[in-house]
Amino acid sequence: MKVTFVAFSAILFASGFSPLALAQAQIGVPGVGQITIGQPPPPPPPPGYGQAPPSEFAEHCEHLRHREHELRERVAYMPYGPERARLEGQLREVNEEGDRCWRR
Repeated sequence: MKVTFVAFSAILFASGFSPLALAQAQIGVPGVGQITIGQPPPPPPPPGYGQAPPSEFAEHCEHLRHREHELRERVAYMPYGPERARLEGQLREVNEEGDRCWRR
């Protein structure tokens, strides 16, 4: 028991003066269990650390770019007819709405 107390005191004392004061040490104390000495490590940064969160407008513009790409691929392989004319009309609408994304 005395050895455990001395070891615990030594670690506690050293952690206060060492440059690695942010480090952690875990020791087992009979009858008590595991004891953590020192400060816990900092939590990990949030996802996308250092980047601005995407705005709803930016997400909308990204969706329009994706939709435009899909429509262009479908129109390229569609035979001439009413279905192709409908897709071309949708593509024009998406292009017009997408133009507003770049005017801001």
